[in-house]
Amino acid sequence: MGEPKIEAIEEIAIAVNDVNQAAERFKDLFGMEFDYEWTVTGQKVKVRSQVISGIQIQFIQATDPESVVAKFLKAKGEGLNHFAFKVKNLREMVKRLKVKGVKFIPEDVVEIDLKDKKIPIKGEKASFIFIHPSSAFGVLIELVEGK
Repeated sequence: MGEPKIEAIEEIAIAVNDVNQAAERFKDLFGMEFDYEWTVTGQKVKVRSQVISGIQIQFIQATDPESVVAKFLKAKGEGLNHFAFKVKNLREMVKRLKVKGVKFIPEDVVEIDLKDKKIPIKGEKASFIFIHPSSAFGVLIELVEGK
């Protein structure tokens, strides 16, 4: 599969109380169309997304009051939640980073099926994991690989 590496910025995610309201506001302000919409059941979030020059701008909304995004909104309010790197050979990259003491949320890579979903990630499956902010200067970073 080759050496693990960062290939691009995949997304910038903004946590909001209502993804539809946020999408309408950005449409009004900037003419943006957030045509992609999906739910990530395991992460308990609803997503609205637009792709600009290959990078997703996402609004994410909690679908459960106990979700990580709900806790983020309660503690910090609406705002930038994380950004994601598109990576090659994600599992190998995670192994290497763990050896260097990097902490992850969750601890293992999550794989989701993309079939029949209107999601702007190429492939039938995607894998992802988050680097804990304590390992990245206070920034939550997602690593994503489409397959």
